[in-house]
Amino acid sequence: MTWTEALVVGAVDLGESDRIMRLLTAERGRISAVARRVRSSGKRWAGVLDVGNHVRLRFGRSRGSLASISEAEAVAAPRRARSDLERVALLAYGCELCAGLAPEDHEASKLWRLLHTWIALLEGPKTPRSASRAALEAKALTFAGLAPRLVHCARCGDLARDPLVFDPDSGGVVHQHCGAGRSILAEHAAVLEGLRRTPLADTVELELPAEVRNALPDFAEYHLGRGLKSRGLVAELGL
Repeated sequence: MTWTEALVVGAVDLGESDRIMRLLTAERGRISAVARRVRSSGKRWAGVLDVGNHVRLRFGRSRGSLASISEAEAVAAPRRARSDLERVALLAYGCELCAGLAPEDHEASKLWRLLHTWIALLEGPKTPRSASRAALEAKALTFAGLAPRLVHCARCGDLARDPLVFDPDSGGVVHQHCGAGRSILAEHAAVLEGLRRTPLADTVELELPAEVRNALPDFAEYHLGRGLKSRGLVAELGL
């Protein structure tokens, strides 16, 4: 059986010794697989299946609806993102966001590469801040086919001019006379649009205005139909 490359994005304990691993792959998007006895054996795959790791896997016979991991080896593992609280929070957030927006068992190469790039950014000399997080969100939404309208009104299609509101239900910014939502300045919407098109590596020195930091997370949660568990810590740390 061939090897599959994946990024570990989460895990859920199963029974007394097993664990369901949440994985993001380029070829199959978001998948889940069982790691047998991973919690009862300190030596088997020790540290290999930690969240944020880039791994190579072989799958064995399925038991029930989930495949079992028969072999696993680490290709790369983050270090700074495991020793610094801010980076730990951003690692968890990136994994949850990209995996949540990825389709199940369907190609997701752009989201896989985005998360791979995000993890590499967290290993850099400077901790990414709010602008980097917004760039990640904007790109992830775009690669998931959910890019918010930020330059033109999502309702009337005219160029976005103040006064504006941000309305996830409408698909992005709308003129105040076109709909309702959270107030947003046209210049701030333009900043988000610019970050969507800016390489992540070029955003580390930038800060996002506090007034607009919730727009894209709100938009992502709207489409996910649930809250992002890691968002609270990221916000508490001012990232």
